[in-house]
Amino acid sequence: MNSPTDEQAALIRITLEGRKISYPDRYDQENLLNLHKAKMSLEQVINLLSQ
Repeated sequence: MNSPTDEQAALIRITLEGRKISYPDRYDQENLLNLHKAKMSLEQVINLLSQ
């Protein structure tokens, strides 16, 4: 799986810090965070299954 772009990483970092941006960009911010969480969960599952 690829790493997020610099812009996506910045949106994830802002969200994890608890800051919100204005609409309609907030939708993208929340969507990127959800995708990032899903990616992290999938990576954990893959690591557990490969042990």
